[in-house]
Amino acid sequence: MMNYILTLEPKGFKELDLKPGSTYADNNCLRWNGDSKLNTWKSPELAWFKDEFNEDPDIDGDFLKFHGGATVLSTNAHRILQTLLKDSAEFLPVIVEGETRYLLNVTSVLDLMDKSKSTFKIYGNGQVGPCEHAYLNEPDIENTIFKVRGYLPRVFINEITKNQIENSGLTGVLIREYKNP
Repeated sequence: MMNYILTLEPKGFKELDLKPGSTYADNNCLRWNGDSKLNTWKSPELAWFKDEFNEDPDIDGDFLKFHGGATVLSTNAHRILQTLLKDSAEFLPVIVEGETRYLLNVTSVLDLMDKSKSTFKIYGNGQVGPCEHAYLNEPDIENTIFKVRGYLPRVFINEITKNQIENSGLTGVLIREYKNP
């Protein structure tokens, strides 16, 4: 079965961040590495992100970028994907201008990387850096959404999840086929 990388549309959609005065550490919004946050989650208030480089996009997508490093889902995307992804992800409620949305925390982290075939950054001093392109062994079909240990923060989905997203007309997401090198 084919695997896909789940990313966000890079332009045209609104983006979210914590309200001014809040910190990621205070709100448990750091290290989206697969650890569960459900039992310690305190819903922070988010605000629409604006800066001098943001061209004031006005499209409110079903998948939005959160500057803390996660993806924010609309209530529509949450409703459509909740059952499909329930064993592999958490949907953490957040408030945006009085409206509930959901941060997607992918908790399924799989050991699929074949390190002997993967490409790593090697610095001049010989130190090995982060993985640039991972060769992945095939996951089980039940893995609807997952991350790969050693290849964070990329989020992968299987064909079933891809089809659900596309057939539902969800917006703000860019799905790319993942091919081994």
